[in-house]
Amino acid sequence: MTLTVASMFSGIGLIDLGLERAGMKTRVLCENDKAASTVLARRFPGIPIHPDIRELTADDLYAAGCQPDTTVAAAGFPCQDLSIAGSRRGMGEGTRSGLFWHVDRLLAEFAPRWVLLENVPGLLSSHSGRDMGAVLGALADRGYGYAYRVLDAQNFGVPQRRRRVVIVGHLGESWAAPAQVLLEPESGGRDSAQGRPAGQGAAADDR
Repeated sequence: MTLTVASMFSGIGLIDLGLERAGMKTRVLCENDKAASTVLARRFPGIPIHPDIRELTADDLYAAGCQPDTTVAAAGFPCQDLSIAGSRRGMGEGTRSGLFWHVDRLLAEFAPRWVLLENVPGLLSSHSGRDMGAVLGALADRGYGYAYRVLDAQNFGVPQRRRRVVIVGHLGESWAAPAQVLLEPESGGRDSAQGRPAGQGAAADDR
């Protein structure tokens, strides 16, 4: 069974390229930045690019060839209101990071089998952890079992520290199925490096 990807906040398609290398097929993209959309159009020719997450609907996903049972909804949703270098307005007041709730809306409308979310580590501490709780609570309310893990790009062949919170959800399953994805052997042997002094070598967006 080939999984298909419904990508939101696609950027220049880095998450989607990774999923395609894992054997999945991108069916639909959503990105409002014109420059990034130009890159997406070159990388994913013929794939529809929707410009506004607020207007993306389940009907758009069906029209692109997505089916709930075989779809991964992937969203690296905005971090500006969560990062310690940003406003810290959080998921409620923040006009950028609060766009996550349109992902939640699509989970209710379309119910994809898998969900993949990504954000900066600041999500864990925003509003004393309440914003992370809101995201996880939304997944649970939609019937998803979930697991999460902080991954660092420097442990996967990239010469830069770039830590991100990765959340995986599976509809109708316990936390075990998502945990198996995040803790499978290939990634399990590349956990965070030990012994680096705090604050040393951090990228500007590692927040």
